[in-house]
Amino acid sequence: MPEPPVEEELAEMARRAGELADGEPLRPTLLLFADMVSGRCAQIGDQYGDWDRNAGDHIRAVMHGIPGLMPTPRASD
Repeated sequence: MPEPPVEEELAEMARRAGELADGEPLRPTLLLFADMVSGRCAQIGDQYGDWDRNAGDHIRAVMHGIPGLMPTPRASD
């Protein structure tokens, strides 16, 4: 089953945190805040892995919908 769009996930998290009421749309300021937090997380993730692919790339791929940054699936043992 495909994952929901990241904006839907962010809106649901904001509702659980009490920042949005049920049915209230995600405000641009909350989306910007989430983008800034995920950007900082990606900077931290850049330190893990190698320079070609790392945790920061994976965070950016998920948060910004960039399939080319998704990690290559590992072969199962």
